[in-house]
Amino acid sequence: MSDLSKPIKVVLIEDDLEWLHSIQTIIKAEKDIELVGYGSTEEDTLRLARDIDKVDIFLVDINLTGAKLDGIHAAYELKKMQSIDNSKWKVIMLTCLSEKDVIIKAFAAGAVNYILKKDMHNIATIIRSTYVGNFTAIEAMLEDYRDLKYEQQLTNLTQSERIVFNMMEKGYSRQSMQEELSKSKNTIKNQIQSIFKKLSVRNIKDAIEKAKSGGLEK
Repeated sequence: MSDLSKPIKVVLIEDDLEWLHSIQTIIKAEKDIELVGYGSTEEDTLRLARDIDKVDIFLVDINLTGAKLDGIHAAYELKKMQSIDNSKWKVIMLTCLSEKDVIIKAFAAGAVNYILKKDMHNIATIIRSTYVGNFTAIEAMLEDYRDLKYEQQLTNLTQSERIVFNMMEKGYSRQSMQEELSKSKNTIKNQIQSIFKKLSVRNIKDAIEKAKSGGLEK
């Protein structure tokens, strides 16, 4: 048991009922860990993040619907919410997978730890160590990795397209881009369409999202 004066508040996101019940049983046996909510989808994750005050740990299964790795998207959405409201929660991924590339994707999306389901008996220990742990060095390394993945998405853009993309990110309208860059309407239109083609997206929102997520596909 930890020496914390307040229980660690945990939200569990797991679509498999057998695993859900097993993890609930383990957590409820710990006096210093409190299960404050649970769900089974990415939508549940975001709803609980909005509705429950001061969550400490999100336990999120990597695969919430089949083999789509949508738990990684849930982690990414939680990271985006943190940047908006300064929430302090940490994300631990639950997985049956030990593939290195899957784990790296989870970390790139914002997770700070993971646990293989075969090691579920250690979940309370991992929750505690993640909650009190100092991840400064790891997080700095992961932030560098996220920056690298961001740049990889934009590597095929020309210099002028990159300038337009940066302005898109900042919320410039097409008219504002024309005025700021002294370019014609057709030139800006063609550059934006070229960006969409190179990123394999259809609109500005998806282009920005793909770059920021490091190319995570939904």
